[in-house]
Amino acid sequence: MRGRKIVEVICCLFLFASGLATAQEVGFEPDLDELFSSMEIPSFEEENHGFWSSVEVNGYLKNETAYRIREPRSITKIRNIVYLNTQAPLADDVGFNMSAWAYYDHAYDLFNYETIAARLERNSDEPLAFVENLPQEKDSPVATVRELYLDLSLDNVDLRLGKQYIIWGVLEGVRIVDEINPQDFRELILPDLLDYRISLWSLKVDMFSDWGDLQLVVIPELKFHKAAPQGSEWELLQDVPGTRKPASWQLENTELGVRWARDISDVELTLSYFYTWDDFPVIFRTVKIDGREPEFFPTYTRISMWGTTAVKQVGPFILKGELAYVEGKFFGKSNTADVDNDGYVDTNGVAQKNHIRWGAGVDVVVFGWDASFGATQWIILDYEDELIQEKQDTSLNIFVRREFPKYSMTAQALWIYLKELNEVYIKPKITFQLTNEFQMAVGMDLFDGQRSDFGTASEFLENNFSSEIQRAQFIGNFHNNDRIFFEFKYSF
Repeated sequence: MRGRKIVEVICCLFLFASGLATAQEVGFEPDLDELFSSMEIPSFEEENHGFWSSVEVNGYLKNETAYRIREPRSITKIRNIVYLNTQAPLADDVGFNMSAWAYYDHAYDLFNYETIAARLERNSDEPLAFVENLPQEKDSPVATVRELYLDLSLDNVDLRLGKQYIIWGVLEGVRIVDEINPQDFRELILPDLLDYRISLWSLKVDMFSDWGDLQLVVIPELKFHKAAPQGSEWELLQDVPGTRKPASWQLENTELGVRWARDISDVELTLSYFYTWDDFPVIFRTVKIDGREPEFFPTYTRISMWGTTAVKQVGPFILKGELAYVEGKFFGKSNTADVDNDGYVDTNGVAQKNHIRWGAGVDVVVFGWDASFGATQWIILDYEDELIQEKQDTSLNIFVRREFPKYSMTAQALWIYLKELNEVYIKPKITFQLTNEFQMAVGMDLFDGQRSDFGTASEFLENNFSSEIQRAQFIGNFHNNDRIFFEFKYSF
């Protein structure tokens, strides 16, 4: 009945608008007061009250402004964001959820790409014509639906269908078992966790029983890590032209996952398997040892991930751990790898290896501060000395946080150290809760380390390329991007 009344109202309004437009075209101006007083609009206020009172709408307005404190100093971000989330029950066992955001970065209106990205300084060894001809792309404006799904709850089964995030990990900010949603690197790894995940159209089924909870995941939509916009200050990894991508919504390309979870002796334990695509393309390449410019043949490849996580509280400590065994991943070879002496880099410049990822962490309160300490490591099995990546890749991280109610203030800091690359990232931040709805924050992003070095375009063109120079870095590429940032957020 309620649906029928809604349809009647829409029809009345549509007919009224059509008639009004026609009347205006012929010069007739109707008396609107008289028209509305004579119209009988169906009333569904009482029925409306039951449904709409259960609909929840919330969101926020936010400004993010950043200023680079190293030369060339500049405002590099003035991003204004609108975020909305809606939750509504469609029936006793069916729920609807949608979230979307839109943002615009005014920094691109005030400064050019070279200033924001400091390209002239970063490419000081390149010909000016080369720098000026580099592609430019700004991360603005953006408007997208982030989540859109239906929840169905039965006695022992929960089903979620739609665009969503699926999180399997227990260590915050670390991706070991949690490899389901790809990442958006528009600002490297600086945004909040959900802000740098990319949602996917998926089916998630949770089944509950006395012997444990079983989760099945089916993902027909394929998306991969998204590189930072070309010309932005976070430009690093880019799609290589001609990259072969598998098509979405095809049965043979679908990603599949299963996870079992159960509490055993007060340990929250999970076991999982994920048949997926590597979110980074494999850069197959033909490289002549004498330094001729290489030819690239990038493509995405399948990998399998077996994983487990565990969480247990021991006194004041919360212990967490993750372990994954990954089959079939490709790793790049050095430009000097030529075991067969044919003058070309061996096996198209890559080697397929299995590897292990593990991570461990502990949460504890120290002198009133909530503190999390963690360590993670990748270990390549059957390692070859010709690989660019080290056999082990170790990182350490510390996160501390404390609330100061007297000052309506929260202080926090993040420290990440990449051991083999000798790189450090530090992020201190202070947030002030000025009212229940309004908060402001100030913080810094600080980077330390060396830049990657694989030779430059000018060296290839001038035949001065040295194939022995091979250094892959991550955080160090942004050594000169140290910045202070401000956030203003109004929630409703």
